[in-house]
Amino acid sequence: MKKIKAFISNESGEIGIKQLAVTVAVIVIIGFIVTTLKGSFLETWIKQVWDLLIGMINNLIN
Repeated sequence: MKKIKAFISNESGEIGIKQLAVTVAVIVIIGFIVTTLKGSFLETWIKQVWDLLIGMINNLIN
């Protein structure tokens, strides 16, 4: 756990955790609007975004 905290605190890459969180928030908001307008299933879309987010976080940690 200490290695993960050290990695996050010492991260000097182009994409940080805060930038990733803001990007995901914008994607969720835009997706919600699009889903509402098109009448798609919101649960499926949220699952896809969640899986994408978890994959990105795993790539940052590994």
